[in-house]
Amino acid sequence: MSFKPVVYLSMLGFMMVSVSLFAHHGTGVSYDMKKTIALKGVITKFVYTNPHAQLYFDVTDDKGNIVHWATEMSNPLNLQALGHGRKELMEKLAPGTSVTVYGSPSKVGSPIVLFGKAVIADWCLCNDARGGAPDDVAPAAGAAPEGR
Repeated sequence: MSFKPVVYLSMLGFMMVSVSLFAHHGTGVSYDMKKTIALKGVITKFVYTNPHAQLYFDVTDDKGNIVHWATEMSNPLNLQALGHGRKELMEKLAPGTSVTVYGSPSKVGSPIVLFGKAVIADWCLCNDARGGAPDDVAPAAGAAPEGR
């Protein structure tokens, strides 16, 4: 086998892997990263699993309808590195708990938000739990939680 086909095949393999990695981590494609919304609701489920923890919660809209929301959080290892272990998160994010979730909304309008922070009565999961996003994801001063 000559040198050129090996180089071309290696480049092709690298490009295929790079494209799939970019597609998975392309949050700017799925979420409006220039916008932050606040949603007040009640937690229905917290899933502490790889590759991303998930928080599910119900929000009552302006018409009184329940909307089932989900948020994509950081992975468990990153949450642990921030000082939030499984036991703490399972207790704090238990079903039935009232929560305000801040994050970047889906660009297509589906009830999914990229996690920014979660505020519960006397506790906040605030310190970069998104996994690389800035901590300043609260709405602008004077802004109320968006319709919830």
